[in-house]
Amino acid sequence: MNNIAFSCGVSEATAERLLADLAAAGFQGVEPTFLGAGALPVDADPRHSAEKLRKLADKAGLKIPSMRGGPGFWPAFAAADPRQRTQVVARAEAALEAVKIMGGDVLLIVPGRWDAGQTYTQTWNHALETAQRVARVAEQLNLTVALENVENRFLLSPREWTAFLDAIGSPQVRMYFDVGNVVNCLLGYPQEWIRELGARYIRRIHFKDARAGGPVLHLLEGDVDWPAVRQAMEQMNYADWVGVELNLPKHHPEAMLAATCRSARAILAGDGG
Repeated sequence: MNNIAFSCGVSEATAERLLADLAAAGFQGVEPTFLGAGALPVDADPRHSAEKLRKLADKAGLKIPSMRGGPGFWPAFAAADPRQRTQVVARAEAALEAVKIMGGDVLLIVPGRWDAGQTYTQTWNHALETAQRVARVAEQLNLTVALENVENRFLLSPREWTAFLDAIGSPQVRMYFDVGNVVNCLLGYPQEWIRELGARYIRRIHFKDARAGGPVLHLLEGDVDWPAVRQAMEQMNYADWVGVELNLPKHHPEAMLAATCRSARAILAGDGG
């Protein structure tokens, strides 16, 4: 049975309560986000803040299998300015070190976005150069960088993803496949993405639900064909962590977490499918 982690930003001020709520809801792990002041881990002091979060997670009985790189990667990963891309590589190195300290093995990064002022080919080439440089850091640390499919106008099909990952040419750079983002961005059928990409390209999987074209919704409330997704995961023998990536509500987050964990378990067990 897959272990399930909840993906979210972790505030230092409320971390202990959040982790307790996650454990009580039935999650086995937390997937934090690499953010600025007030977060755990914090980008200004990744080493000590990662150590602090790991201790808190250990106390709650949770693992930290991976970390989201956060919004700092989006605008610069494929930027035309090489100085911005160099900053991304430095940020990735700091984040990877934090992942290692926390006991994880995967760093999620968004591989840039297609912005006005660049052709698609230029965006591809700049993102590829950055990814290859980040790959060398990941190889040195024996960790995996998993690039996620998001609403970034870039890498819009399984065929593009396979070509891009093959061009990077490193076993330490693979894909963090987000089920709901395929539906949200009108990019086809997540189960077919999983079948086409398979274990060769997919390192981890995110669960969220969505209507076709948006918005993102809680699990079992959108248009994702969850029985078909589960079948595709079984066909690729996926037995790794599943991250549930949803925003926490302002009120009664513990209730939302418990319901979300139950829904994720039902999806993975095939209950009602």
